[in-house]
Amino acid sequence: MRDKQQPSPNHEWSSFNEQANEVLGEQFWHDIAGLIPNTGPRIDVYYTPNTVVVVAELPGLLRSDQISIRLEGQSLVLEGDLPRLYPATDKQITLKERFFGSFRRSLPMPKPVARNDIRAKYSQGLLIVELQIEQHEQLTHIPIDF
Repeated sequence: MRDKQQPSPNHEWSSFNEQANEVLGEQFWHDIAGLIPNTGPRIDVYYTPNTVVVVAELPGLLRSDQISIRLEGQSLVLEGDLPRLYPATDKQITLKERFFGSFRRSLPMPKPVARNDIRAKYSQGLLIVELQIEQHEQLTHIPIDF
């Protein structure tokens, strides 16, 4: 269990970002981002007491057959192909932060999820997948056979 006095890993990372910005400047992050290949859309995963929620940025999809969603074990797999919605070529693009093209993302779930209760909705460029957390009854008494 994490000590309540210690900051969360996300807090530590944001503190590092602030310190790096002070020393290296904001342009450093743009330069380093250009060196790291972007292999898929940006995704957030969070959970509530009852659900795990996956939010993926997938701009420009027009039909459900442009994306595949499936549960493999306890990992959600997203596959698809994001179209570039404007006619520029890679050589013409001077700053590239957005992802276009084929991708496959396998996301391990932070909690055990039920296979039979998964909902997905696409709206305004976001795919939102809600997976119900498996609720296991905890045994308070274990019988002993003699």
